[in-house]
Amino acid sequence: MQEQYISTSQLCERYNRSRNTLQRWQSTKGFPKPVIQGGHGAESRWRESDIKAWEDRQLQAA
Repeated sequence: MQEQYISTSQLCERYNRSRNTLQRWQSTKGFPKPVIQGGHGAESRWRESDIKAWEDRQLQAA
């Protein structure tokens, strides 16, 4: 199975949050770090499996 990646803009849309919120979640809520760093106009990318695992942990903690 090939790994799927999610872009910064897709995550912002998915959670209805800003890029700054995603960065804040990395330091306060254990949100995963991107595996491909953006730069010079390119967006960062996250592994979909890392995002799903984080979502599962958030549901268990609630």
